[in-house]
Amino acid sequence: MPSLDLWLDEPAQASRLQSLQQLAKMHGLKSMRCSSLLAPSDYRLLQTEAPAVPDEEAREALRWQLRDQVDLPVESAVIDYLPLPDASNGSRPRQLFAALAADTVIGPLVQDFQQAGLALQVIDLPEMAQRNIAALFEAENRGLAFLAFGESSALLTFNFQGELFALRRIEIGAAQFAGAPAERREQLAERVVLEMQRSMDTVDRQFSGISLSRLMVALPPESGLEAHFANAFYLPFEPVDLTKVIDLSACPALLDPDLQRQALWVLGAALRQEEG
Repeated sequence: MPSLDLWLDEPAQASRLQSLQQLAKMHGLKSMRCSSLLAPSDYRLLQTEAPAVPDEEAREALRWQLRDQVDLPVESAVIDYLPLPDASNGSRPRQLFAALAADTVIGPLVQDFQQAGLALQVIDLPEMAQRNIAALFEAENRGLAFLAFGESSALLTFNFQGELFALRRIEIGAAQFAGAPAERREQLAERVVLEMQRSMDTVDRQFSGISLSRLMVALPPESGLEAHFANAFYLPFEPVDLTKVIDLSACPALLDPDLQRQALWVLGAALRQEEG
């Protein structure tokens, strides 16, 4: 079981560089491997057909394959990709997730870490971070659905054998539930359920060979979603409790379920394991 030794929620400084410099100085981070998460507005993640080229040429092939599908200059974009499981037994072209971010996003981020004297080894996405958390809850040879709410949007992902094979971003976040009257919360909950039902139907059709075991949920307080989930899905659902998969004893503040929800993607990014 992985363990968390330190959890910090520091107030932001005037700039990202100043925040990084202060963190490095106060907590001795210059000898640590660092990861950073992009915000959803900083990148595009698309499912597309895998180009029929050798792996070492895939990024350049995707650059031109996706040039008409994204609103950023692909010529200078930073590109990475994640293959999807073959759900058709070879009868259809392989699919993958392609992630693209403008160099005007990645370049300043890397530069800020360098100027702060920090070793930035991974720039990750919330989708990949959530995959890492979900993998800890998987049952052997069964798929897992996982719904987590950020402040501005929610993310529904599907895992199998530690890998992400489907996802949907829902443009409803915890902030929209906070302080909303009961009627508005009901409307928001119904929209979330509808989006999830569409995604689960698609997954059932496209990945019929993967049997889902359950739905894990990290929900905003007082959203009322639990009552909707009880009747809307065939899968049993279970609130996320990170203490079952991560030793949080050194960070008792994270025993609070809503703080776990807020920290989930950061913790997932910290779980990233680089080969080699």
